Amino acid sequence: MKRKLLLVPAILFMLLLMGTPGFLSAKSTVTGVKLDIKVYLKGALVGNGLNTPLLMRDDLRSGGYLPVAEPYSAFPRYQHVGADGGNETISSNAVLAVTGANAIVDWVFIELRNAANPAEVLATRSALLQRDGNVVDVDGVSFLSFPSMPAGNYYVAVRHRNHLSVMSNSTHSLGNSPVSLDFTDPKFKTWGASAQQEFMDKMAMRAGDFNQDGRIIYMGPNNDIFQLFSSVLSAPENVNFSPNYILYGYHNCDYNMDGRSIFIGPNNDRSPMLYYSLGECLGNHQPNCILVEDFPK
Repeated sequence: MKRKLLLVPAILFMLLLMGTPGFLSAKSTVTGVKLDIKVYLKGALVGNGLNTPLLMRDDLRSGGYLPVAEPYSAFPRYQHVGADGGNETISSNAVLAVTGANAIVDWVFIELRNAANPAEVLATRSALLQRDGNVVDVDGVSFLSFPSMPAGNYYVAVRHRNHLSVMSNSTHSLGNSPVSLDFTDPKFKTWGASAQQEFMDKMAMRAGDFNQDGRIIYMGPNNDIFQLFSSVLSAPENVNFSPNYILYGYHNCDYNMDGRSIFIGPNNDRSPMLYYSLGECLGNHQPNCILVEDFPK
């Protein structure tokens, strides 16, 4: 009986210790950030029908062109930061076998940015984009996760290899519970005056940055059409250097992301850029207009 009585003070002492501020702060430290992001790529919507809800094309997946490993490490303007990003790989072949609304469209590049300095990137992850706009982790199902990042307030940016980048206009409180960020919603505030463009009452990232310089240019110095032309003309299989050659595969100059880069001819990639991406300023008789990425750098 005496031994049982001696245990009571010990238990009370442990309970008091657990109630001290220092103990609580150690136990309540939260690591890991999860995101429930939705975003549309304008290029993958063009010519894909007026579905309700909107679905992007997944021709890169169905054609077998989509890389299993993330492509962004090879691009100069995409620098992986933090412990969670870099060299992401699709976890299994089953991910690319999925069809319908959850089929994979392409890789996207997600950034968490400093609440005090939105130009400072704190962490990055390459992730997968589904036809319905949902961004998922490499297993094709889970919410995107930054396991090493502490819970806190962050700006969130979405980037793509041939679209202009987009970022939230304000910080969001992120943690282990997925936070929904719907960039397709016209009411969702993004950085800058016109970071995205409207498409069937939704918002989509602007397509046509073939040379990845943060600008969409149809005419003039450093224009993106030249990138398309030179990619088609210099293709190893284009032995006759024909401008009519169709370049198949995973290329940044593929505006509508159908797996074909075409400079001249039906379904070419010049016309949709002129009509969809530059139509706003061309309508004001500005043939040399430039769309610039409205994005803190």
